[in-house]
Amino acid sequence: MSLRPDDAGPERLVVGAGISGLYAALLLARAGRRVRLVERAARAGGLAGAETFRGLPCDLGSHRLHPAALDQPLFREVHARSPFLSRPRRGVLVLGERHVPYPPSAPSMLRALGLRAGAAMGLGFVAQRGRRAAFARWEHDRALAGEDVGFERFVRDRVGAAAYASFYRPYAEKVWGLPPSELSQTVAKKRISTTSPLALFKGLARGRGGASADLARFIYPPAGISSLVTYLEARLAEAGVKAECGTALGLAGAGARAGAAPILFAGDLADLVPDAPLEHRGLYLVYLAYPRARLGAPETYYCPDPRFWFGRVSELQNYAPDLRRPGETVLCVEIPEGAWGSGRDFASGPPLEALLDQLVRAGIAPRGVAPLEARQRFVPRVYPLYRRGWLRDWRAAMRRAAALGVVPFGRQALFLHCNLDHCAAIAADAVAHVEAGRSPEAWALNAERYLDVQVRD
Repeated sequence: MSLRPDDAGPERLVVGAGISGLYAALLLARAGRRVRLVERAARAGGLAGAETFRGLPCDLGSHRLHPAALDQPLFREVHARSPFLSRPRRGVLVLGERHVPYPPSAPSMLRALGLRAGAAMGLGFVAQRGRRAAFARWEHDRALAGEDVGFERFVRDRVGAAAYASFYRPYAEKVWGLPPSELSQTVAKKRISTTSPLALFKGLARGRGGASADLARFIYPPAGISSLVTYLEARLAEAGVKAECGTALGLAGAGARAGAAPILFAGDLADLVPDAPLEHRGLYLVYLAYPRARLGAPETYYCPDPRFWFGRVSELQNYAPDLRRPGETVLCVEIPEGAWGSGRDFASGPPLEALLDQLVRAGIAPRGVAPLEARQRFVPRVYPLYRRGWLRDWRAAMRRAAALGVVPFGRQALFLHCNLDHCAAIAADAVAHVEAGRSPEAWALNAERYLDVQVRD
């Protein structure tokens, strides 16, 4: 039965059919509005879409939902119809050839680092009273309350040279391909550490620590993250709304439409303000099918070591048992664009051979077992690049978007690092804002609060 009303007033335009745009369109339709949903890509889903490999819907990188996602109405609704799996976290931090349970505990880190390196890190933290005090203000200070001193100085002042050189610098360089001194201090939490640095390094100094209870498990759709997209599309179809894929609207420079409702925009902010100096870094995904029923128990390996090209590696079936073929298992290897740039091929020839050797040396893949198939997909615009001074440019871009009569929301349009439940919450806020008759200018001012959401990995 269609839920489309006979007289729903002016049409609401939603641009972008990732999770954010799909959910916003559904909320509008359920509120009795006529909705037009457009997406420039060939299909909906965005970063929550899938790469079909060996007949399996493989996520575009390592995705998971955390129990807190069930606080959001969307995920409670999905869970009521098709319950999420509750999975134990069995992540691994790869330090050279050593594996440390992730999120790491202080004792496991000390064992992996060895006495000398562990002592250097602990002493680097406890040696200076001023450093300990600055450490306690980590979350407050990195939010740009004052001068942006840059990622390198911010982290070194709080954890010391040993910890910075061992963990923070190599991973920052791998992901961003820039000297850490050029990065904003806000990067110090966004994608470098999902375990609180304060808890970890205080734990090293005191000889304790470990994962908090809310990181011990995660929830996951049995058919993969892309099944959330399928769910939203089905509910929209019931409401008489279908995404117009392959449709690009030229909004930049258009100006506000007189008397029209604001456009809800969940595309890329750069499409609205093309000359804004706000960049992204992309991600190479290499899918490998091994002729083994299982390679290991971990669902995700985290690899800050600069000797390895990859930052994360996921074994699909350890997220959901249905994501496997008999006698096979699939790895998703994530290689940050970083210093590589675009246009690289890691799935054939010598680069593939080098990558397979790295997976063996990292203790992830078995020696002497060749994959049955390898495929690469490059996903652009995955990670917002926060250079020093980026917040000024972001504010200017948001003001220009408001002048176009546009309300940007969601991960891409707000230049965010965030989780799927954040996307749903922000979409609901954007719809409520527009339905209350509030202006794009007011949204641009209030949306800054989303820049500091806590990313959970």
